[in-house]
Amino acid sequence: MEAQRQQALWAIALEHYQAAGLLAQQDWHNVSVACSYYAVFTAMWVALGDPPKGYWEHGGIVDWFARGDWRVPAVPIARELIRAIRGVYTDRMQAQYRAVRLTAGDSAAGLQTARQVLRLLADTWNFSFGGIGL
Repeated sequence: MEAQRQQALWAIALEHYQAAGLLAQQDWHNVSVACSYYAVFTAMWVALGDPPKGYWEHGGIVDWFARGDWRVPAVPIARELIRAIRGVYTDRMQAQYRAVRLTAGDSAAGLQTARQVLRLLADTWNFSFGGIGL
C-alpha cells in the first residue's frame, strides 16, 4: 500500500473513532458502536494493506490481523483484544441488523477496543493521532 493511501485510511480510522465518542455523548449508542467498529476495521486494513481479493470481508480481516504477520517481528495479537474486536463486530451486527438497543456500556467497550487497536498501530508504526486524545 502506498504511504499516501495508508495515511488517508489512518485519518479515516481516527475520524470514525472521534465520531464514536461524540455519538456516545449524545446517547446514540447503536451508531457509536458502529463507528467504533469501523475505526477498528479501517485500522486493521491499514495494518494489513490492501486485500488480496480487492476487498476485506469482516470476519476474514480479523483472522488476518490476529496473526500479527504485519508486525516485525511477527507477533500474534493478544487473544483478549481479538475477542474484544469480535465483540464490537457482534454488537454492531445486533444493532444494525437485529434492532437491538445498545447501552452506554456497549459504547464504552467499543471505544476502548478502538482505542487499543489504534494505539497498537500507532506504537508499531509511529503514526500520529493528529491531536486526538486517546
